[in-house]
Order: sequence, then structure tokens, then C-alpha cells
Amino acid sequence: MSEKHLQTGDALPPYGGKLRLFAMRFCPYAERTVLVMNAKNLQYDTVFVNLDHKPEWLLNYSPKGTVPALEYEEGKGIFDSNIINVYLDEKYPDVPLQSTDPLRRAEDKIIVELFSGVQSAFYTAAYNSHALQANMVETYHKGLVALQDTLRARGTKFLHGATPGLVDFTLFPFLERFEALPLVGKSEFELVKSKYELLVNYIEAMKIVPAVKLYYLSPETHAKFIESRNKGDANYNMLDTSGVCCMRPRKKKE
Repeated sequence: MSEKHLQTGDALPPYGGKLRLFAMRFCPYAERTVLVMNAKNLQYDTVFVNLDHKPEWLLNYSPKGTVPALEYEEGKGIFDSNIINVYLDEKYPDVPLQSTDPLRRAEDKIIVELFSGVQSAFYTAAYNSHALQANMVETYHKGLVALQDTLRARGTKFLHGATPGLVDFTLFPFLERFEALPLVGKSEFELVKSKYELLVNYIEAMKIVPAVKLYYLSPETHAKFIESRNKGDANYNMLDTSGVCCMRPRKKKE
């Protein structure tokens, strides 16, 4: 398996006849869709792209030049993780990832919306630290406390219930990366277990979910990528060992 990121001038690999995801290996938004596809045991290929030097054909599937983008039929694509993931959950209902209760689905969307401030604080801390302000640290921790309170109120192992669902797979890619912040000198963002015991236990439970375990990267790996990007030379291919194109088959859906 290769995790080489294709860039400007590289040819688009031939279409393999199944779902194809355009992603960047260190992008939390792309990871959201990977986790959903894994959880649904879908068969798909992955093409990783260099977002600093984007291949020209990416715009055919994502007019904004962002990832993830999903090629659902040859030459036809949709983009944005939230749009893709709802589409996948409705198109492939055998492993449902959303509640059948409209109110619970709305509440899950509110959880994700309220978490956006935490995500913004993370990006500032990781990639624009000179702009970091005290109120951003406060926003970050308030958001984590609110998420922990929601977990406590629901009283289930995961936000979705006994098993993780769309809301869990939407938030976890960021929680995965938060653990890298102290490793890049941002100790004020640490998830101290004495304060976040329930949340830390939730994160640890998510790490061993099969859909997550297939794609999870350690805090040390995320820290290395953050450092490389901040030096002006993001090392997109730090995980690639094969030197061949990154077509990544998934287990065939039964």
C-alpha cells in the first residue's frame, strides 16, 4: 500500500470501478469520510493529493479544490465531508450511523456545530500560533467540557450509543489530533485526565473501534506533520514507503 500524495502534473490513476475517495492523509475532514466508509465496510479506492500543489484533475471532483471528494460514478463527484457522509449513510443503509429519531439527529448536528470553535482553536494553535490568543484557549477548553458533559448526559459508551455513529466519526479526527498539541509546545491544550477523564476514556475507546484503528495515526506522527508544515515544507509523503500510486482497496462489502 502506498500513501504517496499526487500533485500538479501527475496523472489521475485509472478508475477502478468502485467508489473512489480523494483525500489528504493528515486532513481531519477527509478522515471523517474514511471512518464512515470503513464503518460501513464499503469497497473503495483512495487517491491522496498534495494540497499545496494540487493535481489539475482534482477540480473535476471538488470545484473548491478541497478534500474529501467522492467519485461515486466514473467522472462524477461530490465534495465536503458532511455532504458525503450523509449521502453514504443514506445510500448504504445496511450499517446505519444516524438515529432514526429526527430530534436526536438534530441534536447530533448541534453537537458538531458547537464543536466548531474547538476545531478553530486547534488550527490556530497548530498552524498559526503567532495569532493565538488567550480567549482561544478558553474557547477550546469550554468546548471540551461541553462535549464531556454531553457524553455524561447521554450515559452511553459513544455519543451515538453502544456503537459509534456519524457524530462520533465526525468529531474523532480532531480529538485524535488534539493529543499532538503538547508535543509541538502547546501544553495549554493538553487533555489532562484529572479534568477530562470521561472524555479521555471516550477517545481511547474510539481508537480501538475497527473503523478507526485501520486509519489512526499517533500523536507523534501528527506532531511531525504539523512541524513540517510550519517549516514551509509539509511532508505529505512521510508515511509512503512504496513509491507507487496510492490505490487503497477496502474489504468488499458482503
